[in-house]
Amino acid sequence: MISDTQRRIDRFLHASVTEFVLVGLILVSVALVVTEAVLEPEVWAHQWFRPVQDVLTGLFISELAVRFAIARKKKGFFRNYWIDILAVVPLVSAFRLLRLLRILRLVRAGILINRNLSRFSAAMGRSLGAQIGTFIVIGLIVMVGAVGIYLVEGGENAEFDSIQEALWWSFFTLVAAEPIGGEPTTDGGRLLTLLVMLGGVTLFAVLTGVVSAVLIQRLRSAMDFRALDLDELVEHVVICGWSREGSLILEELMADQDMRDTPVVIVAEFSEPPEKELQNLNLSQIYFHSGDYTTIATLEAVGIHEAAYAILLADSTRLRSDQDRDARTVLAALTIEKLNPNIYTCAQLLDRKNDVQLRVAGVEDVIVATELASHLIATSIRNEGSVEVLTELLTVQVGNQFYKVQLPDPWQGWLYWKALEAMKQQYDALLVAVERPGHKDNPMVNPPPDLVLETDDTLLVIARKPPQLKKRRQLR
Repeated sequence: MISDTQRRIDRFLHASVTEFVLVGLILVSVALVVTEAVLEPEVWAHQWFRPVQDVLTGLFISELAVRFAIARKKKGFFRNYWIDILAVVPLVSAFRLLRLLRILRLVRAGILINRNLSRFSAAMGRSLGAQIGTFIVIGLIVMVGAVGIYLVEGGENAEFDSIQEALWWSFFTLVAAEPIGGEPTTDGGRLLTLLVMLGGVTLFAVLTGVVSAVLIQRLRSAMDFRALDLDELVEHVVICGWSREGSLILEELMADQDMRDTPVVIVAEFSEPPEKELQNLNLSQIYFHSGDYTTIATLEAVGIHEAAYAILLADSTRLRSDQDRDARTVLAALTIEKLNPNIYTCAQLLDRKNDVQLRVAGVEDVIVATELASHLIATSIRNEGSVEVLTELLTVQVGNQFYKVQLPDPWQGWLYWKALEAMKQQYDALLVAVERPGHKDNPMVNPPPDLVLETDDTLLVIARKPPQLKKRRQLR
């Protein structure tokens, strides 16, 4: 078990402020290594360069020691931090070239920068992470090659008598994968040249892939006509939040003949749009928008004022507790109903206790998935085989489904049993419930045969296709 002290230390080490301080110390350490290599040994600055480097190295060693002490998996620690360990190993002063290992800490600096970019903005971290990593590695190779060749060849080869010449040589050798600007004459220099050339060959493929990916993504964004249409959508469906149920919901909506051409906008804090999950659907009618759907600006960006339907899912794109997910659903519902009182809203909850707030907000339907699953299981036990019947009724893709139709004018004043018979004979549909204005929360299921149908009653029927009485969109 992890103690409270270990948890506090872990939070401190992974805090953004701590990580930015580490990045700064790493950059200072690298700058000192390069400066120390360039200056002559007798320069007065060497008198304080070494103590400062020793202090920085001591801080890095202390940091790694603390991380090792609180690590739950010691083997995993060495697997994750072996480069950092190599960079802070105490080195003999006589071997100046080995001090270049301290530059390896740039790798850790790149990791910390990428991590904090993702915290600030998932989209920024995703788009810049690969580029930052690539350029960190390029800079690492160039610096190690330049400082190394300067230390090894500088005293014997006039072509490397300044750090500027060494930097240009290292850069051009990396790019061209062959020595450009000078030929090494020592074995150490030739070894460094070989390492820089191999790095160039490897990084050429990586850099080409990164640049191609960036250009393709930018071109795709620029040519995506759907982004231009987002402001022009009307009568569309807005899905707030995303979870595993989202793809099944879209399959059902697009299987319905009346809704297959209805645009759907999915808004959530995506790290990556779930296009792979929806690859079997027609994506031309599906729009993705990354943002916080509890804010007015995001909802207006997806055209909530002109939307006909809103679906609020228990969002799982971020790691949150069930209470937090329900709280976001309630907040989004309040905002949506305020911005568009005429919208039809269906919300998914994880806890029935939050139902009251949604009803007050004006949400028409509230679904508690765990309750439905429990009821289906209990029904399966009480009535063997009934689940198959319910499954057919709840999907539009197979057999019969539920449909709502408005009471035809000639049927006003009819008894329920007469409407039941007419519905079956004329439309091959089964009338199972009547919904009366003012009592929508309590529809009359299987009403008595002598119930008199009134104006503005809505009929719930089971049929293979929608009875052509009136358009369902006119019900609201």
